[in-house]
Amino acid sequence: MKDIYEALNHVSMDLDEYAPVPLEAGESERQVSRLLAAEKKERPALRVHRRRWDVLAAAAALTACLAVGAGAAHAWSADFAAFLGLGEEDSLGDMSLGLGLSQTLPGGTVTLEGVLGDDYCIYVPFTVEAPEGQVLDGTLDYGFDNCTLYSDASDGMVQHMEMLPDDDPTDNKLRFVMMASSSKPLRGKMAEATVWNLFSYPTDTSRLHDEDAVVPGRFEFSFRLDYEDRSVVVCDQNTDVGLGWPLARLELSPVSVYLELDGLPENEMNPAFDASIVLIGADGSRQEIVSDWDHEQTGEGIPSLSFSQDEKAVRMLLQAIDPAQYAAVEVNGVSFPLENAAG
Repeated sequence: MKDIYEALNHVSMDLDEYAPVPLEAGESERQVSRLLAAEKKERPALRVHRRRWDVLAAAAALTACLAVGAGAAHAWSADFAAFLGLGEEDSLGDMSLGLGLSQTLPGGTVTLEGVLGDDYCIYVPFTVEAPEGQVLDGTLDYGFDNCTLYSDASDGMVQHMEMLPDDDPTDNKLRFVMMASSSKPLRGKMAEATVWNLFSYPTDTSRLHDEDAVVPGRFEFSFRLDYEDRSVVVCDQNTDVGLGWPLARLELSPVSVYLELDGLPENEMNPAFDASIVLIGADGSRQEIVSDWDHEQTGEGIPSLSFSQDEKAVRMLLQAIDPAQYAAVEVNGVSFPLENAAG
């Protein structure tokens, strides 16, 4: 058997020597149909997630913009500041980059406000604007044929999108935020964002909405992720936390928790994906990082989105924190003090 495989390694073919075989009648149409079906699978309709805004909308009314510090790069709009639970005393300016990228097509305009992020997570709030005189009612449910945020940092990314509160349901604008997590550092890399066909429900999601989108068109943007990272390294040596493999690295930033296991076999499910993570305050108070779904059901904990690839796991926070306000991070019941954390 080994000799057969070795022989096959030396087999070669010159495809140019073979004349193309014409497709039978009807096969050409079937091939096109299969390709179009694959295209739809690659770009599924994305329904916009809508969070409960009872608390955050009130915060937006009180916060004109996100205050920024000495290293400030961008002052955020009130709705995005409220989305992350930020008030005037908060300063994440050095983690932000103003973009102001705008593209106008016959069906409307899309504008990327900026990007906020750390090594493993990015947030991009953006506005979709219909032509003057057309109403985009923020009380309705919306979706996109495609809304993606990618970076060349990694081929492993997860994405999420939510609608920001609409303070005027009679105007022609809606606001959203795209989010993405990566298993490899993002800063300094190029990113690409695509926003394609905003439509309203009810509708058939098995097709593209080129003909009946409320804001039709494919809007595409490229930008570099040039911002500072405020992560602190909590653990950088193998520590047993009862997950089956040692925790090799633990980082905490205002918008994420990064965990890396040592020795996790390839294609093995990462137990750090849903491991218990608790932030312990200086007064002994405890705040658990929970899934966004659990937070919506109970209103407790810090809402997050989980992502893992190979030995790495990221918890993207949907409520910003200040690492300096905590004394320790607890992973699966094992506590790591923050007093010696390296910035």
